[in-house]
Amino acid sequence: MIRRIRTVVRREMSSFFDHPTAYILVVAFLALGLFLTFRTIYAAGIATLRPFFDLLPWLFAIFIPALTMRSLAEERRSGTLEWLLSHPLRETEVIIGKFLGNWLLVLAALAGTLPTAFGLLIVSEADGGIMMAEYIGGGLLAAQGVAIGLWASSLTRNQITAFILAVSASFALVIIGTPVVLIGLPPSLGVGVSNLSVLGHFENVARGVVDLRDVLYFVSTAALFLFMAVGIMSRERLSAERSAHRRLRTGTAALVATVVVLNLLGGNIRGRLDLTQEGLYTLSDGTREILGELDDIVTLKLVISDELPTELQPTLLDVADLVADLRGAANGN
Repeated sequence: MIRRIRTVVRREMSSFFDHPTAYILVVAFLALGLFLTFRTIYAAGIATLRPFFDLLPWLFAIFIPALTMRSLAEERRSGTLEWLLSHPLRETEVIIGKFLGNWLLVLAALAGTLPTAFGLLIVSEADGGIMMAEYIGGGLLAAQGVAIGLWASSLTRNQITAFILAVSASFALVIIGTPVVLIGLPPSLGVGVSNLSVLGHFENVARGVVDLRDVLYFVSTAALFLFMAVGIMSRERLSAERSAHRRLRTGTAALVATVVVLNLLGGNIRGRLDLTQEGLYTLSDGTREILGELDDIVTLKLVISDELPTELQPTLLDVADLVADLRGAANGN
């Protein structure tokens, strides 16, 4: 299986380098992103890649669909998809191979900003841990975007249609996390919508904290779209087998529900890695020592309003995590 997936990856990568479109897209992506970054650096005098990564969800929402739109749509239109599946290749192997090929290309494009990052680290006191977290977040965001692009490309033979579908889905996941949308929603509904948006999860990672909740969001949504792409490709083969087709639809619906519920209720999942150089989101040794020496129970009450605005929910999660860290360091006191 691994050998067959590797073959699909090589074929996908070579198809990119055989067409000038990929080069044009990568150059345009880097030029626009770095232009906006340097404009902010010179205007504000701040040595950081944060402006670039703040725009990354929006840039990826256009750049990745433009790369992935031909992956399956063109194969289906030209008939080469049927040729691929006539060989000892399963739909899952084709999707995984194409996913890895596209993802590696997006990561290569993102790596084009590394010289700028190294330059900022050399000439300034930029936090290398935060930059590392930003690139980790970029890789997770790219995985989700490529999965969405492949799902859209599996739905049609037309590249433009695939592009429009992928852009629409990607922008929807970004836009639902913006204040313009959230401010008009009831707090309880706004929290749920925010948990399904790209922005909150990506911004959390980009500040220097790799949280298990955010990793779970990107991995689960990417897996969902890849599974749906496999299901769409398998649909024609299984259409004659009613029971198998029914199981496929049931499995897809169950997976969609699982991913949605998991991310809606994922606030109680704990586990994070603080990559900031100064440990901005980690208890200091002095604090741990004081808490460890407590000889009596200390009660800390966290009062939370039922009408807390949605835009303050990330702060609430930070405070809740801090309280959990304090409780853990106090050894039951």
